[in-house]
Amino acid sequence: MPRYGTINSDYIASWFQREDPGGPMWALNLMQYRERADYTDGRETELSGAEADDVYAPHEHLAAVGSRIILVAPVVHHLRGDDRRWDRIAIAQYRDRMALVEMNSSKEFQVDEQHKDAGMEFTIVMAAFPVDGDPVPAQESAADTNKLMLLQVVGDPDAPDLAEGLDATPIGRFWIEDRFIGDHRTFAEARFHLISPDTASELAARPFLHDEDGYTMIVEPTLDEVARSLTDPTKVLF
Repeated sequence: MPRYGTINSDYIASWFQREDPGGPMWALNLMQYRERADYTDGRETELSGAEADDVYAPHEHLAAVGSRIILVAPVVHHLRGDDRRWDRIAIAQYRDRMALVEMNSSKEFQVDEQHKDAGMEFTIVMAAFPVDGDPVPAQESAADTNKLMLLQVVGDPDAPDLAEGLDATPIGRFWIEDRFIGDHRTFAEARFHLISPDTASELAARPFLHDEDGYTMIVEPTLDEVARSLTDPTKVLF
């Protein structure tokens, strides 16, 4: 069992009861790292937690099950949430729910996963799917511009959208089915917008809002294919 969160065994077990695995699935990761990597075998290391997670980076393992990483973004400012401070977010787009099970069953993956276990203090990973009826978003990427990304993870789908009234470009909206690792909470929706550095600075100047049911943060993607992944939500685009 991983040390960085509680596996939602009941939710994962429900996947095996489905007639159709349903996909793709966007797995949204909220990640908090250890200051120093801590390997269970007691090895000495100079790696930070984030550096150990970089060693883990499962690109090849994802590709082997028809999946890929579409977002990697360090967090630069927290606007709303509880007392936890996330270091980075990421999205892995899986072929379907069962692709995650296939990957985790691989012996090669299990060897590399030790680096994630060493580096990760805590993570919440949630299964997300595009909201039906939303138009294909503008094909923009924060990784290709000077824009930053505003991420809102809300516990209520009717919660106000912080991006309303801002100069913000919507690039993705997802409903959250459940978390497959984390704590006791399940969130309702994840919203992604691109914003300018000026808008980000204006938001960062606002007081932090305490909220036990969701998170709002500004991130600076190094990889961002969120909008592209929604051009055809029926398959993973390589």
